[in-house]
Amino acid sequence: KTFVSENVDWNPDKAAPTETQEKMLGIIQEAGIPDEGVRPIIDKSRRFFEQGVYFHNPFRLAGWSKQVKDSGGCYCVLAGDAAHAMPPFLGQGSNQAIQDAYCLATKIFRHNANVVGVPIPHLEDQQQQEDGEQEQGPKDIEGLLKEYEKTRWGPTASISIKAFFLGYVEIGSFNLVAKFRDALFFTLGRLGIARKIYLGAATPKV
Repeated sequence: KTFVSENVDWNPDKAAPTETQEKMLGIIQEAGIPDEGVRPIIDKSRRFFEQGVYFHNPFRLAGWSKQVKDSGGCYCVLAGDAAHAMPPFLGQGSNQAIQDAYCLATKIFRHNANVVGVPIPHLEDQQQQEDGEQEQGPKDIEGLLKEYEKTRWGPTASISIKAFFLGYVEIGSFNLVAKFRDALFFTLGRLGIARKIYLGAATPKV
């Protein structure tokens, strides 16, 4: 197993730049970031934290959950921006993360209820409603996590596509794009489509 923790070479009495600090300066230089904005901050900093970062393509077929190897059946599950980072132009990042959390918590509660054999009233009502529309849903944790992903993937993918398109039109600086933007937004507003898009994105789908 690999763990990324706070750099161990940091010393408050050490005046010379630490190895981590020099590494960060190198990354900044390689990226072509102007020194005047960032370098003074790095030079004066004496404590750094290294954190592992992983980009998850929301349109990959690998899914949002995976069993951790040699964990005895534990799962790692993605939610919010970790599962579907989206452009900010519809203001739906936090909204969708909350809906993910609610949907995921519901599946975990249902799994726990199945394990201990004690029904949870509001989950039982929801399950009966779902069972009336389709066959009996999964009871194992893997199936429930896939069900969570299936429930949330469609709405988040739709919002991401809409936000990407809206952002491209909204911030377009070319004269032709700007004219198209003004005409498009005026038309969408008059027809009530803009209202439908914003409210449709904000309506919970869990």
